Amino acid sequence: MADGTETTTFTSPWQRRGFVHLVAVVRLLLRPWPAAENRFIDRLVEDQNRRVRIHLRKHPPRRVLLIMPRCVKKTGCRAPVQESLFECLDCCRCPLGDVAHLCLEHGVEALVAFRSHIAFALARREQPDLIIASACRDRLVKALRSTPEYPALLTPLTGMRSMCLDAGIDLTWISAQMEEIIPASGRGRIRTAQGS
Repeated sequence: MADGTETTTFTSPWQRRGFVHLVAVVRLLLRPWPAAENRFIDRLVEDQNRRVRIHLRKHPPRRVLLIMPRCVKKTGCRAPVQESLFECLDCCRCPLGDVAHLCLEHGVEALVAFRSHIAFALARREQPDLIIASACRDRLVKALRSTPEYPALLTPLTGMRSMCLDAGIDLTWISAQMEEIIPASGRGRIRTAQGS
């Protein structure tokens, strides 16, 4: 690159049209059995996370982007979470408060994406070395398909009160990813993207 930083190439089967088509066909065939489709998607995510961890052994991230879906925000909350999680530090009535504390501890800022295309556009603009994200299974597949060139550690949401409302996230998993990827000596030095 012109600024002297090294670019790394992450390879994924999601970059191949045939693989994307095969996944779509398998999901269509499994649609009558939602539990089987969920297990299939979970396997795709596990395979992705394994590929990313192998990639990170040789290419430690300098820029990390943490993406949370809007459905994690508590219904009725007026905090402008698409701009910052600062207000969430004192609230903690939804998982975003815990995410805000994790981000503060690790020197990472998080994006709460109100639409998946916003998250994809931000990823392309910021070009992070790593994305850590949680979303519903359908959106995880969409992310893998839409931004296959970026290493992304993914986990499905842990549940919702109702469709797209008051979702839960696996904070233990997110915390473990941050601990593993952002070593103590690197905290505060990793440049991260903030929501738009």
